[in-house]
Amino acid sequence: MAIITIDDKEYEADNFTEDQQNMLREIKICSDEVNRAAYINKVLDVRSRALVTALSKSLEDNDDDQTEMDV
Repeated sequence: MAIITIDDKEYEADNFTEDQQNMLREIKICSDEVNRAAYINKVLDVRSRALVTALSKSLEDNDDDQTEMDV
């Protein structure tokens, strides 16, 4: 017996019609996709920041090499 809460009201999902079950299933799919997208967003944000840091360091190291070569 699955009980779900919608707008502070509890419902027994076992008593849902087929259409209601389909809507509930789609809500679950949407929620899972939102969570997956949020996770991917965080992973890509962290990766992007790490790459910016690595590029910045690489460019600073390259500037040091160029200065030594120009002298």
